[in-house]
Amino acid sequence: MKEVKLWQGPNGIDLPTSIRDANGVIPYANGLTPKQKHQIIAAFNIEAYDMAAEYAWKKAMVRLKETIATLGMKFVGELIGRPDFDETTSIESEISDYSAIQLAEQLGVIGPTASIKLRHCNEMIGHYFSKNAEDELDFGTAFNIVRTSVQYVLGEHDISIAIEFSKFRNRLFSEALKIDDPQVEQLVESPLFYLRTVLTILLTSIKSEVGAKLEHSLANLNTLISPIWPKISENDKWNIGSTYRDVTAAGNTIAATGLKSALLKVSGFDYVPENLRSVTFINTAKQIIEVHNSFNNFYNEPAVVEKLKNLGTSIPAPALAHCMQAYLAVYLGNIYGVSHTAAVVAEKELSKITEDRWSYYFRKIIQTDEVILLKTNPNQIVRFHQFLINNSLISFTGLPKNNQLFYNSLLTNNANGAKKAGRAMFDTLTN
Repeated sequence: MKEVKLWQGPNGIDLPTSIRDANGVIPYANGLTPKQKHQIIAAFNIEAYDMAAEYAWKKAMVRLKETIATLGMKFVGELIGRPDFDETTSIESEISDYSAIQLAEQLGVIGPTASIKLRHCNEMIGHYFSKNAEDELDFGTAFNIVRTSVQYVLGEHDISIAIEFSKFRNRLFSEALKIDDPQVEQLVESPLFYLRTVLTILLTSIKSEVGAKLEHSLANLNTLISPIWPKISENDKWNIGSTYRDVTAAGNTIAATGLKSALLKVSGFDYVPENLRSVTFINTAKQIIEVHNSFNNFYNEPAVVEKLKNLGTSIPAPALAHCMQAYLAVYLGNIYGVSHTAAVVAEKELSKITEDRWSYYFRKIIQTDEVILLKTNPNQIVRFHQFLINNSLISFTGLPKNNQLFYNSLLTNNANGAKKAGRAMFDTLTN
């Protein structure tokens, strides 16, 4: 059987490498009206580079978010852990550009290369339009933002969620799939992003549906859990355990029985939280990542970092990965630096984490942390290196291959080595 992924993100339109200005690239922006195209070109002509870049970027992000919203806002809420979303929720006001790019990759709207380039553009937009920016947006940076927006979003005649994904999602609710089903076989071999998406769909259905949909969702989780368990992240395992806790507390005996059966197949009861305290930690950590990847992050980070710190000195096990990601993201900063006030607090909190938990992080968590794996510019590696040295976290061995290479590169302050190992781990999430 020919190997075909359940859904595959587009790689953007082909743009001639010879294009060097807006007059050359804007005609390819099929998602813009003639008037909108003229406005971007006119802004370049008068050297209003910030205006041109911001306008093109906003149009691209609106288009990307509208595409994601076609799946329904309740489902979007499921994917990002926002149960408060319903079909009237505005995606523009509730989903940041960073989250939209991440969701678009996860759902196959864009491919991994597009995701990397769009995230970089998002960082540049965030920096140059923040209160801390000292330099004006230059032509080269503005043109790169516009070109990337056109190549991966605005140039497509019709960007849409892959049909195969939509069909497979419907099958999860309408039939009990067999392990030898071609789409199940393809799913089991898919990258972590796709496994996580399907797992989220099933767990949300188990918590909210009744009747046949609930029964099919439980049956399909029981079918999938054994082959995907070794591949999913610690966070995903805690999510299954948390769902079992929630349905048990709600008195949903059908869902609880089905989830118990699934967890027993993989000896998964170690991932069932004992209390609800972890939920608050996880939600606050997620809020930090949203702020970190939004406008004026240097200004806004201190308040949310303080909020997480004030929840308590002991991080619950189910929230460990989220909290370490949040504190590390703030401490390492972005390509433009750090929020100094927030970074001091983050460093202090990271220093409180025990050595055995750091060992667990480098062994079990780092390879699925898409935020930290991309923070490998020289300044960020210097900061990570210094933190490990200052806290005597210098003797972890026997880690998985790329984890060990990444860790060793941090210890030796080898930015190129860390970037290469981090990239290899990141690629396994999407390829």
